[in-house]
This record gives sequence, structure tokens and C-alpha cells, in this order.
Amino acid sequence: MVLVYPIYFDKKRSKEFRRVSKKEAIENPLAKNIADVVRDLGYKCKLEPLKTHPADWANPGRVELILPEKISKHYLFKQIAKVLQHRPTKPEDPLSLPIQNVPARLPERPPTYPKGVAGNTIVPLHSPALSGGGVSENMFQDMMQEMQGQPEMANGMNPLNALAGMGMPPAPKQNPSPSRPNTARIEQEYDLDLE
Repeated sequence: MVLVYPIYFDKKRSKEFRRVSKKEAIENPLAKNIADVVRDLGYKCKLEPLKTHPADWANPGRVELILPEKISKHYLFKQIAKVLQHRPTKPEDPLSLPIQNVPARLPERPPTYPKGVAGNTIVPLHSPALSGGGVSENMFQDMMQEMQGQPEMANGMNPLNALAGMGMPPAPKQNPSPSRPNTARIEQEYDLDLE
């Protein structure tokens, strides 16, 4: 099985991530376009639009295929790159991959990236970079402002618990028996029989 991510053909990426030379790479590669090329080359493949390469969070999608024994990954990547060179990504290409609950219209604004991060100008419609992607210059401050505006925060709930994903007010403290306070708590938590 071979996994093919758009980052492998991205001209803006360093050699560390690309699987082809910069000369063979293209701008704004999309998984849907790569899947179309792979099918046109005669390989059976599966497009996984929600899978993401760890270094390419803003461009979701990958192509999965089983490579015949006599063909190397390097040869496959060269074949894909050669065809992609003749089919550059167009601004309307993201519309060719409909995703449930994502409006099928081109975004009004370009993708958003954190300071110092260079990203693609054409990304799939379900990209986090199009929705803002949580990009913030002061993420902690923004989260605190959001939480302070929520009604469930009014009952003395600790905002740090919400940050940790607990989202529940602290449990009332129980008075443990003075004879074996620690053992009772451990037995309750782990269901151990310590006697």
C-alpha cells in the first residue's frame, strides 16, 4: 500500500517533504487532482479527503493505492508529477470534491495561516485554513474570552477545567473516614481489594 499526499508534489515545500524535485513539483497540489491522475495512469486508488499529512494541516486529503510489485514508489511519484505539470491546479478545482455539510462555493477570502507559515492559495473547501483554522496570534486569550461568554461558566466553574476538556464543575468533596482515607479512595477508583 502506498499513501500519496499533496505535500509530496508541492513546489513551496522543502526537499524534506517533497518526493519529487522542485522542478517537477507544482503549486497548490490537491488530493482530488492527484487521485484523478493516478486513475488516469491506470492504478486503482482510494481518495481519502479527510486524512491529513502532519506537516500539511491546511491541505487535507490523500490517495491510497496498491502498487504492482515491479513498480517503485519513486517511479510512481515521477509519473504523477509529470502529468500534474500538464494539469496545473485551477481556482475552481476545489469544487470538484463535494464534502457533506460544506457549501459548494469558492471562498470569499484567501486561506488564513499563522505568522511565518507559507501556505497554498488554493485548498480544499473543507480546509481548516478557510474557516480560520483556529489561527490566532494569542490563542490562550481568545479561548478565555470565548469561555467567559459561555453561560455554563457562571456557576463557579474553573475555566482551566474547561481548557483541559473536563467541562464539568468540580465534584463536591467527600469526607473520607479517618481510619483509612487513602485506601478507600484507591479501592473506589481502581476497584481493588486491598485486604
